[in-house]
Amino acid sequence: MGANNGHANEYEIISKLDGKKISQLPQHFSSWLSNLFPDHSGVLEVKKLNNEQKADISINIGKTIKYISIKSGSSNSFHSEPIATFIPFLRSIGISEVTLKTIVLFHFGDNTFDGTGKTRFTSAELRRAYQTRFKQASDELSENEIIKAIIERCITKGRFLTNYVVDGIYHGTEKEGFYISTESIYRILLRKSHRSKNGTINIGMLTYQPGSRNLWGIPGSEQKRSQSEIKWRSFIRDVCDFKRFR
Repeated sequence: MGANNGHANEYEIISKLDGKKISQLPQHFSSWLSNLFPDHSGVLEVKKLNNEQKADISINIGKTIKYISIKSGSSNSFHSEPIATFIPFLRSIGISEVTLKTIVLFHFGDNTFDGTGKTRFTSAELRRAYQTRFKQASDELSENEIIKAIIERCITKGRFLTNYVVDGIYHGTEKEGFYISTESIYRILLRKSHRSKNGTINIGMLTYQPGSRNLWGIPGSEQKRSQSEIKWRSFIRDVCDFKRFR
């Protein structure tokens, strides 16, 4: 589901919830909303938030307000920001200069640190050339305190100090879906076992990649080269397993 469809989905969910009592809602909403609002006799007020927030909507009953991120479809991208701001953030949380250089080398994929190389390589080609460096970077990025800081930046709060911390993520549509709390997100992503390493540079179960390496130099995609992206490729499976076995 693309960005425009994602926004349409959010407004459909808002329309479904706003002005309703929790008791009037289908189970895929009422089950988690009743936990968020123990005194749930009032009417829900639901609003769309601006794009700087990790939360997409706010929900309140009376003076109690909760912030929810909405995901849908097979989308597994949780964060995007310019590499020019993401690298300084990583440096601020203690990532070594060696690992920062490895990330930038992988990001541009042209054997330079500024994207000016004439030949752009695929991730598979880069893995063959820099396998040891990528593993060392992944090991450093997968330390618990680093993962916690990246979860906050990329999933639960975002880049800006004034952002609200999300209470959880709802994945789905107005017709069906599931909810996972922020507390459970940390528990899943900080597990030491059953981690799925399915990226070149891993941050625990999360992966780092450029917005696009634009291998063929397509003019309309060139600006995506400057974007860092964080993905949680196994999000749906990990959440379903967590709910099943906890």
